[in-house]
Amino acid sequence: MKKLTRTETASILAKGIPAYIAGYPTVVSLEMTYSCCNDCKHCNMGGIIEDEKRIGPEGYRKLMKRLKPVIVQVSGGEPLLRKDLVEVLKAVKPAGSAAPYLIVVTNGWLLTEEKYLAMREAGINQLSISLCFPDERHDQWRGTKGLFAKLDKTIPALAALGHDDIVLNCAITRENMPYIMDIARVAERWGVSISYSAYSVLRTGNRDYTISSEEDLEQLHGQFDQLRSYKELNCGRIMNADFNLQGTLEFFEKGEMKSCSAGKRFLVVTPQGTLKPCSMHDKEYTSIRQIKREFVPYNDCGGCYVSIRSYLERPLPALIKEYFAQHSVDRKPNEAVGAVR
Repeated sequence: MKKLTRTETASILAKGIPAYIAGYPTVVSLEMTYSCCNDCKHCNMGGIIEDEKRIGPEGYRKLMKRLKPVIVQVSGGEPLLRKDLVEVLKAVKPAGSAAPYLIVVTNGWLLTEEKYLAMREAGINQLSISLCFPDERHDQWRGTKGLFAKLDKTIPALAALGHDDIVLNCAITRENMPYIMDIARVAERWGVSISYSAYSVLRTGNRDYTISSEEDLEQLHGQFDQLRSYKELNCGRIMNADFNLQGTLEFFEKGEMKSCSAGKRFLVVTPQGTLKPCSMHDKEYTSIRQIKREFVPYNDCGGCYVSIRSYLERPLPALIKEYFAQHSVDRKPNEAVGAVR
């Protein structure tokens, strides 16, 4: 999550703490479509799905009343393929509401200033844009020629508007791991923040992209050592907390991370409006109660270590401390933190 004002943080915690204590999911990911205009090597989606069954704004409004999430992540596929995206965002977060904290995740290919401002007007708090490589190798990895050039032009222009709500999202694979620091410097050049997560074999079944050899792990340690030092000097542009970086290292070292809280702390809504405890599991459910009864007690999966999972598995006191220490700052809305000069 991007930096929050203390007022925003207090509002989210006021809604989130009771849900956390009650064991109710606090984060909901809305996978609005499985269609995507990219075809990424590390993802199981790609291409356009004809006649996909999807719920509309009213369906999402009803779901929000049932689920009452504190944080909502809107993703896909590619959510900007949905012509009704802005209407859905307004249904998810009514005008004037502080919660839920609303994130849209995009590959950026369809992103324009007009769409960005429309999403902001609809209430988003953060726009997350995927970046896998620090140059045109990003195009090859995502199967879209010209994508990096598009981002290289669009993102700095949007960042210059001064809203400080853009965060790059980088999934670490064996292929891009040597360039972790180079990718961070691209974020600095563009004037935005960046968050790292770990590639999961559960997506594609392809183990070639995971990090497991001693040589690769040693290089990953070196990249993260540099990243920590860079983080201290770069005014908060690296969004990952230290425990998250350490957990990512452990995930690759062990090949898994047990005690997943999918279905308990977070869940996924499919395009047609059914529920899943995790985007990497196929079975769909009709209610949280069913997930808690049929999935949560038997969940022994350790195949991913995404950022949402790592934060929500923290003990409540540590989570509260982390929110105030890492995500709270008093500043004017258009006052960027760590802007490139």
